[in-house]
Amino acid sequence: MAKKSAKTETQQVTLQDLQNLRTELEKEAAEKQVELAQRKYEVDFENLSNVTKVLAHLNKDVSWSTKNAALLVSLSDSLWDEQSRLKAEDSKTSAVVSLKQVDINTLYQSLLSVQSTGIESARNYVKLLTNIGAQITEAMQAMAAANQEIQSIHVELAELDQRIDQETVTNTEESQTESTLEAVTNETIQ
Repeated sequence: MAKKSAKTETQQVTLQDLQNLRTELEKEAAEKQVELAQRKYEVDFENLSNVTKVLAHLNKDVSWSTKNAALLVSLSDSLWDEQSRLKAEDSKTSAVVSLKQVDINTLYQSLLSVQSTGIESARNYVKLLTNIGAQITEAMQAMAAANQEIQSIHVELAELDQRIDQETVTNTEESQTESTLEAVTNETIQ
């Protein structure tokens, strides 16, 4: 009987270890998600006029709905802030803009969903996309890599949940078996 109790205690410790590991992984995932949400990515717009062109593009050529209005406003506000910073720095040779993940994604989506008319508008759009498209793509790739880290933690959490469930079932079954044996033993003794 003592042998089974030691085995059960070992499994309970293992279950506790699994639960502690799960708590640590949840904390790590939450911290990484907050870090990722606050992280800024640099996009080289090459010159201040490209920032102005993107702002004009957002104002004139991007359709909005209730689903993306707040995102577009946030992006526009961020770009206005960055444009003001660049002007205050009197930056003529560089126009590196720092944007958060949500703004980068919104910028990327807005550049993909352009709706405009006229050849000059098309020409200006192609020039703008040529000037800043690669930098936006690089920022999106950096974001994807960071998101992959978080996704890996969530996969590990899912696997850990399965192990915890299996361990819980095993402990429950052993506990029930021990209770049944004790009951049978007690009945036999009486």
